[in-house]
Order: sequence, then C-alpha cells, then structure tokens
Amino acid sequence: MIISVQQLQQSALYKEICDLITRDDDTVVAMQIQAAQSLCATYLFKYDLKEVFGDDSTNPVTEPTVKCPALENIVTVIACYYLVRMASPNVDVELYRDDYQQAVSLLKDIRDGHNNLTELHYKADDPATPEDESQATGVTWSSNPKRTNFF
Repeated sequence: MIISVQQLQQSALYKEICDLITRDDDTVVAMQIQAAQSLCATYLFKYDLKEVFGDDSTNPVTEPTVKCPALENIVTVIACYYLVRMASPNVDVELYRDDYQQAVSLLKDIRDGHNNLTELHYKADDPATPEDESQATGVTWSSNPKRTNFF
C-alpha cells in the first residue's frame, strides 16, 4: 500500500476515531486504503501502477525520486472519507466530503491531461501494442480507420 494504517491515523484521522469507527479492527482501515488506491488507479492508468502502488508480491517504490506526496495525500483523503462514511463519531462529514470531491476532481484533471504527477513514471513500452507507451506525454488522440469506397 502507498500509505500505511499508522500513517493515516497520524495524519488525517486520530487513532481513537478510527478505533471507534472500525471497532479496533485495523484490517477495516487497510481495506479502505486499498479501496482508495483502487479508485486512484482507475484514473491514473497511463502511469506505471505496479511501481506506484505495488501488487501482491511487490511493494510500491518508496525511493525519494519516485515518492509522490500529492498522490499519498489523495489516497489519504479518499480513505478517510470512506471510513467516515461508515460511522462519524465526533467528525464533520461535510468537511471530508468536500475534500473527497476535490480529490476526485484532481484525479479527473490528471486523467484528462490538465494536471500531471511529475514524480511518477509512465508505463513501460508494451511490444504487443503498436504505440510506444513509454513516450507518453499526457496527450492522447485517435481516429477512425481509413475508409475505402468501392463503386
């Protein structure tokens, strides 16, 4: 995971609030972090997601040259909103909803090429496809196949 349960509890929601919401079960917090990462991955498809989020066998790259604080913040905000939706003891839900909507809006801007996460690398080139994914610039275009008329 790009952030840990402890990082979330230290930066966004106090541990006491997380414990009240999840009834002292950190696996629920981990599931919400995983769900937030999954949502982010749907918008960040042009980046190397295995490098950013890792997978079952690989941890994410956490070197200072690849670490992306903006993405960590987005995942934290979304995971907190998912937790607060479950129950909201002593928490202003509107504040978290506004942060969530801003985070999703930022992800849409990144997906559409209006913003860019400069710390992250694009996907490596897949030789099975005709285009070179490693040279992605954030700008995409396509066209219909050339049409041939027969008379």
